[in-house]
Order: sequence, then structure tokens, then C-alpha cells
Amino acid sequence: MAKRSGLFGSENVVSISIGIASGVVFLVVGIGILLTLVNGLTLEFQAPGMASEEAARAFGERLGRFIGAGLALGLAAVGAGIAVGVAGAAGISAFTEKPEVFGRVFLIIVLGEGLAIYGIAIAILILILGVA
Repeated sequence: MAKRSGLFGSENVVSISIGIASGVVFLVVGIGILLTLVNGLTLEFQAPGMASEEAARAFGERLGRFIGAGLALGLAAVGAGIAVGVAGAAGISAFTEKPEVFGRVFLIIVLGEGLAIYGIAIAILILILGVA
């Protein structure tokens, strides 16, 4: 049986799978938080003294913010997982052959992880700034 090589070689498939699994875990946690917040918003939605149409609009705006923040965080985590998986597998291969490339490999892996940090920043901005 021939050994697979290229982007989806045997080592990279495992790394990409681990990256996707970590992204899915972030997505599931985000959905759990979203459901908890929606439950709290539903209780607030039924608050007396608010017009029905105004309350429905406010509920929709808040729900949209939470969904947008969850998507920003979850999809950024999946992208970062794939990037770190591919770069990490290639970096380990390069590091075993030439130990002096450690600094460059580390920098490339950190840049891949920066995608998740951008996703967290955007999610926080969406939640804090809200709808204009």
C-alpha cells in the first residue's frame, strides 16, 4: 500500500481531525451558552410593561447578536484548528530534519492560532457594541 503524501497525508489527516474536533467542541459550548441566554431572554421577553412589537424586535436583535457571536467564535476556532493542524504537522517534520528552524515554525503555528483570537475579539465586539 502506497503512503499518502501531500496536504492530506496520514499525519495531516490526524492533525486536521484534531483541529476540527476542537472547533466543534467550541461550537457546542457556544450553542449551550446561546440556549442558556435565549432562555433568559425569553423570560425577559415576557416582561410586563413593554409593547409586544417593541419587545419582539428587541428580542430578535439580541438573538441575532448571540447567533453572530457564536458563529464568529465557532468558525474561527475551526479555521484555526485546521491551520494549526496542517502547519504543526509540517513544522514537526521540518523540525526533526533541521532543529534550527524551530523559531520560524513556532511563529507560523502562532499565526494560525491568531485566527481564533480574532474570532474571540469579533464575538466580544458583537456582544458589547450590539445593533446600532
